[in-house]
Amino acid sequence: NWIVYDNLDFRQGLLSFNLNGKLSFSPLISLMKNSLSRAIRTLFSETGVWEKDYRTETRRKVEEWWRSRIMDQWRKDVLNPMGWDAFGLPAENAAIERGLDPEEWTKSNIESMREQLDSLGLCFNWDREITTCLPDYYKWTQYLFIKLFEAGLAYQKEAVVNWDPVDQTVLADEQVDESGRSWRSGALVEQKLLTQWFIKTTNYAKVRLVHVREPYLSRRDAQLRLDNPSTISMVGGLVGDGSIRPWGYFCSGVDRKINGLGPARRETDTMDTFVDSAWYYFRYTDPHNRDRPFERQLVDHWLPVDVYVGGKEHAVMHLYYARFLCHFCKDQGLVTHREPFSKLLVQGLIKGQTFKLAGSGQYLKKEEIEFTGTLYLVEVTFEKMSKSKHNGLDPQEVVQQYGVDTVRLYILYAAPPEQDILWNVKTDALAGVLRWQSRLWQLVTKLRGARQLGDVPKPSLLKKKELGEVKKIWGNKNYAVQEVTAHFTKDFLFNAALSRLMGLTNTLSVILQHSVEFEEALAALVIMTAPMAPHLASELWAGDPMLLQGGDVLQQPWPNVDPEYLEAPEFVELSVLINNKPCGTVTIPLQVSKDPSRVQQLVMESPIGQKCLSERDIKKAILSPRTPLINFLVNE
Repeated sequence: NWIVYDNLDFRQGLLSFNLNGKLSFSPLISLMKNSLSRAIRTLFSETGVWEKDYRTETRRKVEEWWRSRIMDQWRKDVLNPMGWDAFGLPAENAAIERGLDPEEWTKSNIESMREQLDSLGLCFNWDREITTCLPDYYKWTQYLFIKLFEAGLAYQKEAVVNWDPVDQTVLADEQVDESGRSWRSGALVEQKLLTQWFIKTTNYAKVRLVHVREPYLSRRDAQLRLDNPSTISMVGGLVGDGSIRPWGYFCSGVDRKINGLGPARRETDTMDTFVDSAWYYFRYTDPHNRDRPFERQLVDHWLPVDVYVGGKEHAVMHLYYARFLCHFCKDQGLVTHREPFSKLLVQGLIKGQTFKLAGSGQYLKKEEIEFTGTLYLVEVTFEKMSKSKHNGLDPQEVVQQYGVDTVRLYILYAAPPEQDILWNVKTDALAGVLRWQSRLWQLVTKLRGARQLGDVPKPSLLKKKELGEVKKIWGNKNYAVQEVTAHFTKDFLFNAALSRLMGLTNTLSVILQHSVEFEEALAALVIMTAPMAPHLASELWAGDPMLLQGGDVLQQPWPNVDPEYLEAPEFVELSVLINNKPCGTVTIPLQVSKDPSRVQQLVMESPIGQKCLSERDIKKAILSPRTPLINFLVNE
């Protein structure tokens, strides 16, 4: 099982696949069941002192110590590839602005981004890295284009096209926003008559609508049905400034014959970058093949992709082209599967603050407004981070200020994955995750203090009141494991998973030194924290001698729900409130616990009912639909 990421930003990378085909959590932390060699010395054992508080300096030391160890252990049995969709106008325009060669500019950016991803603790298999602008990749894109040409699906004709006057290129319909502006430059799109390459996607419209799957349509619009009758333009002319050679490649090959039909000419149109990304999930399975785009046996082993993760705009356009090409490759006998992806997760964007010149839509740099002294009529908005919009963010600067774990937790906690995040570190979400990390640290700090009084838990020493807390802890632990596991594997609501872990942290705020259930709940809490805050979780695990006996947190299996928790109880404890004030509990049969009249009758017949309600004027009884609770409203 495996995952494909498209339009990567900091929010991606929480699921991957391992070599034996088992789904595992996070390229940051693999909760591995096999035994791996662990570091003998940790930050705590190195210094000999457990820091009382999780301060900025402590966080820095923890992350420095654990980063390389996490990466080393992850690489031993997890496959998580990464590549660069590096052809495209944004890269060329950025290079032109700086007077640089586009090829060198792109390569230096790739190197810089690779370092940034490593600094965030993202563990990728760089030995499977692919780059679409290098010959070992784009020659196979050309090969697939020739296959399309030979099949009659790629052709030229004169047509009215969408023309971007700023980028000087043709745009597909999907690349023009609702206001008629280019999705890249923001310029008002013009209509222009040009001889243009097209790819006839409509040949597969009916077939793909047979094969369309519920996950595609449950969250996407009608466009993903792929039955749009129009032919999609896939190729755009590229105009340089005379001093820099065009950054692109030739669709149908350079100066050679195709099928012996006759002399060929040099093609100066370039394919849209979506053509490159329409097949990269094939290449990941066989990235170093020099003889063909990919080995069919390897593609058939890994496909279809279990979860396709993409940004909103890419999940429409990229999914459209990727599905088309997979259908085509199936008919060409290159792959077995007709559909490339099993499930779609549409990811929102992290948006940065942008400054647009009113009227023209030209994007300005923040410093152009703040320091030039020129008066502008500017529209301030939040938009997708982009080089062309001058609203990007250097993740390394944010990491240096707040730490890797904090940035990861903030991004995951700020919104569900399908919603956009307006990047603003001054929000409550940042303060919330900072406090939570400190509370986790305090749990282990307090437990270490309690351990000094006794080495191991002794349940026989628990008092009656503490036994009640033990039952509550046991129930909340199982509930958290059940909910967090579902959020990680089914609906990907990582913000909800974090909320549940914060709730379990609150439950454990009272240290029960002699409770085995407390120890198990703390272990589950740290393990489930690890995919999102791996450095902190690793140090917390090392800080509790009882936990460390089973090896590092990286070696722990994912916690399971206790079987007894899944068994439906015959009776339930019902909380009884009178005018919103608790007055006790009543044990009632589970099968009638949702019947308001029956519940009210049982409460009235109970000792609490006889004592507190028999002589009261009851106006209304409200039975909670979610929790076992009934509230009697009475006249005073």
